[in-house]
Amino acid sequence: MRTVDEWIGQTDNTRAPPRVRARIFDRDNRCHLCGQPIQVGQKWDMDHVKALINGGENRESNLRPSHRKCHVEKTAKDVAEKAKVAAVRKKHLGITAAKQSIPGRGFAKAAKPDRPMKKANPPAQLYAPIQETRR
Repeated sequence: MRTVDEWIGQTDNTRAPPRVRARIFDRDNRCHLCGQPIQVGQKWDMDHVKALINGGENRESNLRPSHRKCHVEKTAKDVAEKAKVAAVRKKHLGITAAKQSIPGRGFAKAAKPDRPMKKANPPAQLYAPIQETRR
C-alpha cells in the first residue's frame, strides 16, 4: 500500500519534481538498464521504461534511474524503433512513394535522317563604317 500518491505528469514534457526523483532513486539506486549501482556524484537520468514515443506514460511507475550513458543509448534505440515502425506503417498504407522507378524496356532508338548542312550566314556588321570628310 502506497503512503504517497503516485506522481503523474500533466504533459509528456513535464519534468518530475526533485521529491519524485528522490523517491525513484531511493526505490532502486541501480541503473535499470545495465544493473550497476549508481555511485555518489555519478550523473544519472530518469528513464521511461516504456518510452513516451512508443506509447509510455509520464508517471512515477514508468520511471527508473539509469546512468546517463545507458540512457542516451536506450533513447537512440527507442527513436530508431519508432522511425522503423512509422516507415513500415507508411509503406503499408501507401503513403510513401517508391524509392526508385521500375525500369522499363523503353523505345528503340530511331536512326536520325541525313540532313544537308546549312551554310553559315556571314557575320553581321555591327557598326557602319566611319567616313572621313575632308575640309
